Amino acid sequence: MFFPCPRITGLRNNGTGWKCGLAALLAIGCANNAFADAQVPDNIDSFALSPEQLFDATVMSVSKTSQKLMDAPAAVYVLTNEDIMRSGATSIPEALRLVPGVQVARVNASNWAISIRGFNGTLDNKLLVLIDGRTVYDPLFSGTYWDVQDTMLEDIDRIEVIRGPGAALWGANAVNGVINIITKKAEDTQGNLASVTAGNQDGIVEERSGGKLGDNGYYRIYGKYLTHGDEQTFAGADAHDAQAEDRGGFRADWKGNGDAKDDFTLQGDVYNSDSSQLRITSAFTAPFSPEALEDITARGGNVLGRWNRTFSDDSKFMLQSYADYTYRDQLLLTDQRATFDVDTQYELPVMGRHQVIVGGGYRYSADDLTGTPLVSFTNIGDRTQLLNSFIQDKITLDPKTWFLTLGSKFEYNTYTGFEIEPNARLQWQIDDEQMMWASVSRAVRTPSRVEEDLNIVQATGIVNPGAHLFSIDTLPNSGLNSEKLIAYELGYRRQWTPKISSDVAAFYNNYQDLSTYTFTGFSPAANPTHTVEDLTPLNTTWGETYGVETSVNWRALESLNLSASHSLLVIALHNNNSNPSTAASAQAAETQSPKYEANLHASWDVSKNISYDAMLYYVSAVSGFEVESHTRLDMRLAWRMMDGLEFDVVGQDLLDPYHREFTLPSTAPGVVASDINRSFYGKLTWRF
Repeated sequence: MFFPCPRITGLRNNGTGWKCGLAALLAIGCANNAFADAQVPDNIDSFALSPEQLFDATVMSVSKTSQKLMDAPAAVYVLTNEDIMRSGATSIPEALRLVPGVQVARVNASNWAISIRGFNGTLDNKLLVLIDGRTVYDPLFSGTYWDVQDTMLEDIDRIEVIRGPGAALWGANAVNGVINIITKKAEDTQGNLASVTAGNQDGIVEERSGGKLGDNGYYRIYGKYLTHGDEQTFAGADAHDAQAEDRGGFRADWKGNGDAKDDFTLQGDVYNSDSSQLRITSAFTAPFSPEALEDITARGGNVLGRWNRTFSDDSKFMLQSYADYTYRDQLLLTDQRATFDVDTQYELPVMGRHQVIVGGGYRYSADDLTGTPLVSFTNIGDRTQLLNSFIQDKITLDPKTWFLTLGSKFEYNTYTGFEIEPNARLQWQIDDEQMMWASVSRAVRTPSRVEEDLNIVQATGIVNPGAHLFSIDTLPNSGLNSEKLIAYELGYRRQWTPKISSDVAAFYNNYQDLSTYTFTGFSPAANPTHTVEDLTPLNTTWGETYGVETSVNWRALESLNLSASHSLLVIALHNNNSNPSTAASAQAAETQSPKYEANLHASWDVSKNISYDAMLYYVSAVSGFEVESHTRLDMRLAWRMMDGLEFDVVGQDLLDPYHREFTLPSTAPGVVASDINRSFYGKLTWRF
């Protein structure tokens, strides 16, 4: 059977055709390396977790130690591997649509805007994203480049999403939430897997092999090649926003011999991505705001090592270190960055009523920038350091009923110096079926390199036709303070019956010192007929957000599972400036996130070999991005043709031929968002 790659345009000399064919041959040819006794423990097990078992699932991100979801005093949601595979998602951002309280908007073929509890944008600066404990938050622009955050979805064990501050454990920038993507142990991915996906928009070829290393070790290696075809502009033309990416990686896990209670993990990835998009930029000659085709080259690699030592059932030690390199070349700027990070934590033996965890770490980051006529800076290369420590104490106030968790992160960063991020969480275990929790937390978002050092020409034009040129420049502010949040949360979980469970979280967030680009005057230009109007980031905005997030899971039949979620978000921002009209972005975030979101997911095992899933998503209007409310329907039909061989057919966004999820006002500089097309694909997966 042959699966053609979709036609890719907008990319130059990328060899898409032969790459797709070669990758397909490699995926099929790997059968020669199959182990005679290979097992397939990662084969999809429908309904692996019942509603009752969901609350028994282990989570790590709330307390940095294993605990049951029912016992986690935070708004945490666990997206299991089964959830991801049955959703029909072809990327991590698509899978995150299932999580209540997470705003997911596709900008174009490769770019996404993802946030939690508001302030959505292509680079959300209040959301911390990690992959196996390695942060992928970019400190240049503050945010996550989702176009290069990828792996084989089959190898993801779970995605833990904390809605609300996680700064007391994870540090600065974990302001509105934490997304922790956790991959499977190598022991759980033994044997071989090959898959080919082909459709009108997506083409993906994957191969993974796993085996043993002696008596106590396991490994896996993988390779993945993907393409995303062009979407379309709002006028119906080709958006020239296609992407082609290849990546590969490995993971190896070892356990100590005999009675030794050590385990060690070594893993790494490399990737290369070529994409393009339309961008409204600035020029000093007519037409002043031209639409340009921007080619983006991104590549990188990382290696991570982690050692765990178990002293007893209640005492453990962890040491983790990673090195990460990224390179990104775009129209306005080229950025190279190398990061080294070391992190350690120790769970002390339980001392009476106290369960204490302490830890600390160090991060060093070095970048090298190449500017353009529109972007300049003082320091070509910047070197930043981050020192941190934390302590957390879970106090048993009343055995099996009341628990109080107190903790704080203490950090020193290059830009703002010393920061403290404490939190207190109270947990009431009402009985075996229900739990309430409440918390108050402080978190900070530290300034980015853009705010500290970059001068960017944002817009140009003519004041009097043919007479006077003006431009609007964003200037750096080396004295910018951290943005600050005090968050109040209340949650309730209940297992109503063995087949029905629910989770509710309410929150109120108070923000201070939000960074706001403000008109601060005029700067002299070399040409006397050229006037430069300055925009400078100042800590002049404050405000609040509040809302409620609800999720319900119901096993209606042994073969039918239903889940639903809903979220409400309200944002109110205010500016301290004596002349609020000079604040260019003070209240912008009020209208840049949907007020309401909801989804329904039905999973039905039609027979032993056939399963069906339907996902319905609703997102209310986002007036700040000129996006109307929309409803999206995705469907997946899977046929297990024989043991180890499965064929999926997936349709995405079936209600409309295309729709808009994100954009900027037509006069604003930046990426020209696309209309997202309806898509279909078929996927053949072979485990052997």
